Amino acid sequence: MVNLVYRDPSFKNEDLFFDCMSELSSEEPCIEMTSLSQLERQALKGNGLCLVFFTEALQPLQQVFIERLLASTALPIIVNAYSWDETHLENLLKCGRVTFVPEKMTPKRLNSLVGLAKIRFNSASNMLEKVKLLDAQCTGLKQLSKAKSLLQTQGLSESQAHELIQQQAMSKSISLADMAQQVIIAAQQLEAKKMHQFGANAPAVNKEA
Repeated sequence: MVNLVYRDPSFKNEDLFFDCMSELSSEEPCIEMTSLSQLERQALKGNGLCLVFFTEALQPLQQVFIERLLASTALPIIVNAYSWDETHLENLLKCGRVTFVPEKMTPKRLNSLVGLAKIRFNSASNMLEKVKLLDAQCTGLKQLSKAKSLLQTQGLSESQAHELIQQQAMSKSISLADMAQQVIIAAQQLEAKKMHQFGANAPAVNKEA
């Protein structure tokens, strides 16, 4: 596992950059990426501990690249820039998995900053997973409610509909949400079949009349 370091061509403070590289290397291996494409390939390998991204001005293209990395890798990211667009920066920081360092980086504090970035990343990632789980649970409850309503139109009470879905889910070894989805799909297919049969049996229209 290594720390990845990227220096945008716009970043001209070479002394600061090499001091930061030296400080990082004192605790964990680090390698410099010389292009965004090389950085992306290395990051996708999944062996990066943290990415430190140096740039003079944080540009929209760089932000899009960082967001793509966040979507495809579990990599804490530290961004150091001397200028930025506040709106773009706000959007980038919303996820909580990016640590932003404005203006001059302090090399001696960099390893501590990397540790903090990892903590923030893990905390934000755990929160995101909880939100996804809650969203999935809400979707499942909505599907279950809809499936019960469809069964109630067939003369079942709400408790009978729930029990039937539960029994079917257990017999198929699937979740209530998945069983509810199957009920909804079956009802939609039945309705489509009825509409098709109605169209086929409809009286012909006399075009000469």
